[in-house]
Amino acid sequence: MFSLKEKEVNTGRQRELDLVKGFLMIMIVFIHSFQTIAGAAAAESSVHKIMFALFMPTGACLYLFTMGFGSVFTRHSQPKDMVRNGIKLLIYQGISNLCYAAVMTVSYIIRNSITGEVAGSREVFEASRYSMLTFVNIFFISGMCYLVLALYRKLNVKLGGYIISALIVGIVTPFTKLLISDNQALNWLLDMTFGGKGETSFCFFPYLSYVFLGYVFAKVIRKVPEDEKGAFYKKSGLVCGIVAAAWFVICIVMHPGVDGFFNYMIEQYRTPGLVKVVGTFCSIILVFAVAFFLMPIIEKWKFIYNKLCYYSRQISKMYAVHIGVYWTIAGFAAFYEFSVRDCLILSVVVLIVTDLLVQGYLKLTDKLKG
Repeated sequence: MFSLKEKEVNTGRQRELDLVKGFLMIMIVFIHSFQTIAGAAAAESSVHKIMFALFMPTGACLYLFTMGFGSVFTRHSQPKDMVRNGIKLLIYQGISNLCYAAVMTVSYIIRNSITGEVAGSREVFEASRYSMLTFVNIFFISGMCYLVLALYRKLNVKLGGYIISALIVGIVTPFTKLLISDNQALNWLLDMTFGGKGETSFCFFPYLSYVFLGYVFAKVIRKVPEDEKGAFYKKSGLVCGIVAAAWFVICIVMHPGVDGFFNYMIEQYRTPGLVKVVGTFCSIILVFAVAFFLMPIIEKWKFIYNKLCYYSRQISKMYAVHIGVYWTIAGFAAFYEFSVRDCLILSVVVLIVTDLLVQGYLKLTDKLKG
C-alpha cells in the first residue's frame, strides 16, 4: 500500500525520470532521421510509419510532460525564473534555426565546390533552408509553456486549476485548430499557436495539456514516500496501462492498416483532442512505472545507465545539436535520398557525433568558466 502524505516528503531527484528522458532522446534521433535525410521511399516506408505511430503516444508529449514535471522540482521555480527560462528558449529557437540553415548551406557549398552541383539538388536545398529558417520546434513550445507556467505560478493557481486547464485545452483544441486567416503573417502566428494550417512543425497551445498534467503528477509524486513508490507505480501503472492499451487497440481498430494508423497518429500528434491527451497521459505514466521497475536492472549496466542519465541532463543540447548534424549530412550528400537502412545506420552515427559534440561543448565552457 501507499499513502499520499500531507506534506511533500519526496523532493529529491526522480531517477526514473532520467531513464525515461534518456530513452526519449535516443528515439527522437531515430525518428528525425526519417524526417530530415530520408528519401520518399524511406519516409513512406512501413518501418518509419510504424516507428512513428508506436512512439507518438509519448514523443514530444513526454518532453513537455517532463518539463511540467521538472518545473516542480527545480530550485528556480519562481515566476521570474520561469519567464527568464521561457525567453531564453524562444531566443534559442531563433539561434538554432539560423545555425541549421548555416550548416546546411556551408556543407552544400563545400560539396558543390568539390564535385559540382548535383542536378535537382538546388530546389531541395532552397526548400529545406526556408523550412529551417521558419522552423518551430520544441524550444518554441517549451518557451511559451514556461511563460504560461509563470503566469499560473504568479496567480497562485491551485492544483485543481491545472487539471481543469488540461481538460479544457484538450476539449477546445479540435476547434481552435480551425482558426485560420487569409493574411499570411497572421495565419503563421495562428498556425504556430493552434496548428490550424499545418505549415509550422509544432504549435504550443495543444501541448499545454501535457505540461499541466506533468505539473500535477509531480505534485502528487512529491507526496509519495520514496519507500512507497513501488506500490504507487504498481497501482498507477496497472490502471494507466489498461487505459493506454484499450485506447491503443481502439485506435488500431478504428484506423486499420499502417497508413490509416499513421495518418491518425500524425494528426493527433500535432493537435491532440481530449481522448489523445488521456491516452498519452496514461501511456506516459505507464512508461514511468516501467522505468522505475527496470531501474535496478539497468543500473547494473553502468555504461547504459550513465548514458541515459547523461542524455536526460543534456536533453536540450542533444536535441538542438542532432538536428544540425542531420542537415550537415544532407548538405554534404547534396540531399541524396537515403534508404531505410541508411537512416537507421546514420541514426547511430548521428547519436554518437551529437554526444561527442555536446561533451566537447561542456568541456570548453568549463574551461572558459575556470
